[in-house]
Amino acid sequence: MGITTKKGDSGFTSLFSGERVKKSSIYMETLGTLDELNSHLGLVKTKCSESLKKEIENIQTNIFSIASTIATEPSSPLRKQIKTVQATDLDKLEEFQKTLTEKTKMPDKFIYPGTNENSAITDIARTVCRRAERRVIEFEEKIKINLYLEKKYLNRLSDVLFTLARFFENGDFKEKE
Repeated sequence: MGITTKKGDSGFTSLFSGERVKKSSIYMETLGTLDELNSHLGLVKTKCSESLKKEIENIQTNIFSIASTIATEPSSPLRKQIKTVQATDLDKLEEFQKTLTEKTKMPDKFIYPGTNENSAITDIARTVCRRAERRVIEFEEKIKINLYLEKKYLNRLSDVLFTLARFFENGDFKEKE
């Protein structure tokens, strides 16, 4: 199967549930930002130990779940088939942040990103996460769908990424296994 379909040449694309939307729509703006976040998380993952990589992959899976929710019209029968973010996913994310915080010296003042490459890459992911959160909030307002857990997950994720960037600033690039 080829990647080029030419169906998007007119400025429209299809959602997972089959509806056609403009590429400039809130759907695509939100999905594009979530995709960008997942790509940045992939870069962060390359800087991590094996145990941290597993945590980042779990986060990436949840970002895909959020994207699936966005890409499926609320009225679509496919909505029942997609994996959505659950409260347990949020609990796991909060536990990950707690573990990171215990290992990390946190700053007591504003920081300038860029102490080292790993922390800078992670801070970029954090800022993209904040933008994704804003896009999801805007999506929720325009499409009239409840995305409470998705918003909460992204909000906590930006905190996790802030903490992970500080972890990297402390020199813990490849945590001891």
